[in-house]
Amino acid sequence: MAYDSQVEQKIILAASDVFTVKGKGGARMQEIADRAGINKALLHYYFRSKDKLFRIVFEREFQSMLNDLFGALNMDAPFDQFLQIFIRTYIKNIAVRKNILRFILWEMQSNTQNIAEHFLDAFQSKGFTSNPIILRIDQAVTNDEIKPVDPKQFVLSLIGMCIFPFVAAPIVEKIIPGLNTGDKQFIKDREKEIFNLIWNGIKK
Repeated sequence: MAYDSQVEQKIILAASDVFTVKGKGGARMQEIADRAGINKALLHYYFRSKDKLFRIVFEREFQSMLNDLFGALNMDAPFDQFLQIFIRTYIKNIAVRKNILRFILWEMQSNTQNIAEHFLDAFQSKGFTSNPIILRIDQAVTNDEIKPVDPKQFVLSLIGMCIFPFVAAPIVEKIIPGLNTGDKQFIKDREKEIFNLIWNGIKK
């Protein structure tokens, strides 16, 4: 049977839709085949197992997010600009690509090492020998741009503030009346609030 790249892409897109809703455990190859508009035998011809298909979809989505994130960073910009760009890009990716969060959460339950390796590969592909956010924080402290901070705690706090409302959306939207984490104004306000909270605490 001749290989068709268009069929492969249809399968990957269909699998992404199913995996993000049902996870790897809840997804069925027949459902993916139906969504792709092909029969199950053809699906298995291109991807012999659900695990292999999940891995390919995960790597594709995850790498795309990391490329957007690290591609937007300007390591030479003043630290306040660097921080604003990071927050804006990170939240945009989370808000627009909520499937990435689901992928990461599901993958963390079974293969934490794989996620860590993806991050390290992304760092290296951009020419960094270690976490670029920590490198930039250390540089900002050394250059007297910001107050002395623990870069590890800084990164954990920054990422936590960006991610939490979207990961916990089903809960926080019920306990905070009127909150809609998918609303464009909320996203803009969230970006501004995180930046102001952090910057006001570290600026010289």
